[in-house]
Amino acid sequence: MKLTRREAVLLAAGAIVAPGVARAATDDEGVGSVGDIVNYGWATIAPDPRGEIEFEDSVYMNEVIETDAESAVVVQFADGSKLTIGENAKVVIDRYVYDPAGSNSEQVVTLTKGAFRFLSGSIPKEKVKLQTPTVTIGIRGTELIFDIADDGETEMSTVAGEADCTDGAGETLTVGAEQSVLVGSDRRFRGRVRRFRHRSRSVAVDEGLDGARRRWRIRKERKRRAQKRRRRRRNND
Repeated sequence: MKLTRREAVLLAAGAIVAPGVARAATDDEGVGSVGDIVNYGWATIAPDPRGEIEFEDSVYMNEVIETDAESAVVVQFADGSKLTIGENAKVVIDRYVYDPAGSNSEQVVTLTKGAFRFLSGSIPKEKVKLQTPTVTIGIRGTELIFDIADDGETEMSTVAGEADCTDGAGETLTVGAEQSVLVGSDRRFRGRVRRFRHRSRSVAVDEGLDGARRRWRIRKERKRRAQKRRRRRRNND
């Protein structure tokens, strides 16, 4: 199969694949979409300016997503995984390739600050990596809760499954269901695996967005964008 110049450029960037190769969900349809939102969420793909996101908007690779106070966003990825982003939070979708056959899929997400809940999908667990400023997490059929301070200190609990957590010194701890770890701003574990699940400081992460709606002042009703938001195309022709 002969590719056009545009297709070759996009293929090199990971934006499309030839037939028979894993499909990278990085075209106009994005890697997923906003499954739910309370109040305000924002998205940035450099060098484009930050813009507001709405319910059912597409989410793209290399996109930075942020929330305001008393605001939360749920991102649903193409493989069925789900990320709940609590208030005053920031996350980056670093890498996402979804192959329904599974062999070429990959998901890498950086949780910069704030509170999050991550539920894994159909991408093989060894191909999923979550990272914060202080720890890197590999998962095994997992639901996780994170609280990340502005200085990078990370508290993480496993709701279901297992997670292998590696700190900045290269030490790895396996965190089972209903267990947690704490990693300091120096990127070192604070003690060992704790035999309890921590409670998130975020209502949206702890109780879900419906719980947040009951507690927060709703400044903006959830709505669909009148015209579908699309990532601005680069001039690759």
